[in-house]
Amino acid sequence: MSADRILLIESPSELSIDIGRVRVRRADKADSYVAPMDVAVLVLHHHTISLSIGTLRELALAGACVMVTDAKHMPCALMLPTQANRAAASRLRKQITHLNDGLSQTLWQEIVRARIRTQAANLRHFELTGALRLERMVHDVEIADRTHREGQAARHYWQHLWQDAEPDFKRETQGADDPVNARLNFGYAVLRSLVARELVAAGLSPELGMGHHSTENPFNLADDFMEPYRFVVERVARPSAANGEFDAPARVAMSRIVEQTVRIGKKDYRLLPGVRETVASYVHVLESSKGELALPHG
Repeated sequence: MSADRILLIESPSELSIDIGRVRVRRADKADSYVAPMDVAVLVLHHHTISLSIGTLRELALAGACVMVTDAKHMPCALMLPTQANRAAASRLRKQITHLNDGLSQTLWQEIVRARIRTQAANLRHFELTGALRLERMVHDVEIADRTHREGQAARHYWQHLWQDAEPDFKRETQGADDPVNARLNFGYAVLRSLVARELVAAGLSPELGMGHHSTENPFNLADDFMEPYRFVVERVARPSAANGEFDAPARVAMSRIVEQTVRIGKKDYRLLPGVRETVASYVHVLESSKGELALPHG
């Protein structure tokens, strides 16, 4: 399994394998090298980048995923590793068994509560108002979030998170090019790739979600487990948005979400090990039909 590094390539480059390392060759710079096992996500962010099949193969075997972005800096393709996991078949059956039962509904309740709890933590982190209402709302989330507290919390959260910096801010997920939404969408895309990668490595199907059920979404489960980790992206995006356009330095800053620390239980984790802990807890619940998810709380 590769390390906690996001490799962002933003200029004309040629990637190849040289003595087991990925060589990045640029016209105006000395060649740089990185071990495939040190890459969690390779982000290809320039239309003239070229790379060999051998490079893709070595990255995949090391457990890395590869993301390609479009002209608006948003992902348009994602390659996930598919290393054989002997437990994959049995875990897929368990995912299907629990797809719409009480277990999945209870787990979704846990996820929604964690998402709202981390939203409140972010407001307190930035010394903004509105956290107390979210903290109270956590206790109102029902099984399967039947009363839609997730949506209510989101409206309250977005209103208060940007109340001083961007008072007219409106959350947009598709085609947004304003600096704030561009940062958020890029950061979420990187986070999604990290979560999907951990799910596949654990022998789970990222299509089979608990709270997300779209038949057109191949990453429903990844979107489920992204929820309690979104606060990390927002915590990085808010201060950086004051610097203006979503340019190359801003993209580099957003790619450093992997350096953020999350607290799960009484332990602190870097982002990727934290996600891995959450996925492992889900596997335990699937296999034992009991237990709770290990989720961050800010």
